[in-house]
Amino acid sequence: MLKRLIPCVFLMPLLLNAADDTEAARSSWKGEGELGFTSTSGNTDSENLNASLSVSRELDRWKHAASVKSIRAKTDNIVSADSLVLREKSEYGLDDKSYLFVKLRYEDDEFSGYDRQTSIALGAGSRFLESERHLLDASVGLGYRSLKQTVTGNTEEDGIVTMDVTYQYQISETATFAESVQVETGDENTHAESDTSLKAKINGNLATKISYLVKRNSDVPVGTEKSDRIVTISLIYGF
Repeated sequence: MLKRLIPCVFLMPLLLNAADDTEAARSSWKGEGELGFTSTSGNTDSENLNASLSVSRELDRWKHAASVKSIRAKTDNIVSADSLVLREKSEYGLDDKSYLFVKLRYEDDEFSGYDRQTSIALGAGSRFLESERHLLDASVGLGYRSLKQTVTGNTEEDGIVTMDVTYQYQISETATFAESVQVETGDENTHAESDTSLKAKINGNLATKISYLVKRNSDVPVGTEKSDRIVTISLIYGF
């Protein structure tokens, strides 16, 4: 467990800044806590738990966002999914639409074929479409990645190209559809994620969300599936 808590240290600068009790600082912070759990019994006993925390802050030309997400699944007392993902991204606005960014990703998921994936990238992006109902954001960057294989324990390092696309559609005052695609490609592996979600506001700060996550690694050990597909239903509290 200790090694899985280490990446949370990357969140400390953001959390410490949250202690600033000025009015401007408080108003610039936003966040969401998400929790989902399912349990079935009978012919098959299964338990699934997903939890995440995300925080963001906008101040002048800067925008910071960080998140921690954990997914764990167990069937007949055998763990079939167990992942922890940390992301942090800082953007510096060049104008109303374009920006420069630096981002970090840390993933601990031995079922993916890699016990650990760590990457950092810098690049540029733009909000090609931004209105009351639609948002389309895309970015591309160059960076460095470290991969630790689950089977051999060997660590591989390579340069990467990253590509991110995010689309949001405000269906109504209470419902939002979102789709995000994130790709990291290098000589050793291409890691891609597609996250499709529908969020509906219940009341006040509470909302519910159903999401379909697809994660794929192009280079995995024999006997390991290249793709993982995860459906989650969660309760969200916004603050």
